[in-house]
Amino acid sequence: MMEVAKAGRGRVLVIAVALLLGLVVPHDAPTLGQTTSERFWLAGRYDGNRIIVYFNKVKFKGTVPKNAVKIAYPIADAFFSPVGLSTQYVARFQQGTGAEHFSIGDRYDLLLGDERITTVTLTSLVGFESDEQVGNDSFIGALATTKIDDLLFTSNYYVMKRHVEPPSGSPKPKFDPNAIVVKLDRDPVPFDIQEKVAGLMIERMRTEAVPPDLRIKLGNISPTLEVQRFTIADGSIRYHVWADWRSEGPRGFDSIVRLGAWITPAPAIRFLAIEPLSDYDGVQKENLLNAVNLGGGRTGIVVNVQGEDSRAIELREYRDGVTLTGMRLLNDIGAGE
Repeated sequence: MMEVAKAGRGRVLVIAVALLLGLVVPHDAPTLGQTTSERFWLAGRYDGNRIIVYFNKVKFKGTVPKNAVKIAYPIADAFFSPVGLSTQYVARFQQGTGAEHFSIGDRYDLLLGDERITTVTLTSLVGFESDEQVGNDSFIGALATTKIDDLLFTSNYYVMKRHVEPPSGSPKPKFDPNAIVVKLDRDPVPFDIQEKVAGLMIERMRTEAVPPDLRIKLGNISPTLEVQRFTIADGSIRYHVWADWRSEGPRGFDSIVRLGAWITPAPAIRFLAIEPLSDYDGVQKENLLNAVNLGGGRTGIVVNVQGEDSRAIELREYRDGVTLTGMRLLNDIGAGE
């Protein structure tokens, strides 16, 4: 049975209950700080010079044609297993309020990260079927083509928005070597920073309300850490940290408990927000896939969230001082078992 993965700490823990109760979150509605015409979608590398994007969540209800074109899996695996769909079939699901009306030949802007933007053209229509009677979503979208050079040294996960042609005669923006670059840094974080972060996480774990059986297993174990550095729209550095305390068991190393946090290095390394504790039934992994400039002083982060039987990627508007679920959700794609 497939279930929608509104992944995230609380979301993974309560997903089954939410579906049974019929809870629905209208992610397609305009969010605060956005105009009705401004929308963002998650996109990923499909192959060498093609992008995949899902524009709308839909309910196929078992109507996907048996002869739907089988296509290869995308390189960006969080887009699951799409199939090619006809224009006529996709049009059936573009009538709802808030649905994006897209078609072959349309152009969109692709935010690659590192302040890089390219324009892509939709070339074929696709969909991914995962809805069931219990409430999961399916998705419709498209493949788009760009120059293969545009995707060199990118993360494979991007953000897409509608393309707007500048007014005729508008001057081309000049290169500014001092401009702020919103980005996810892929270089290793210096060891001294990691060491300080580890100290913060260990100290925090000592004050957490860990169940007694888990605290016994923790003992003096040090966590494995993933520290990711990213730059936000005001030029400040931030760190996302994922700490996993593991113990050796008969089948290798088993995770005991996990903790995520958002950290600033200035004026001294300190917590900005700490995610709720995650144990056996919680989030298995949380990490950043990209950071992009959304304009207007806003930073978008693409987050990978994995549960025990679920997977989702989310586009959030980053904000200091709040956990992931407190950040504005702009788009998400998810599935689970």
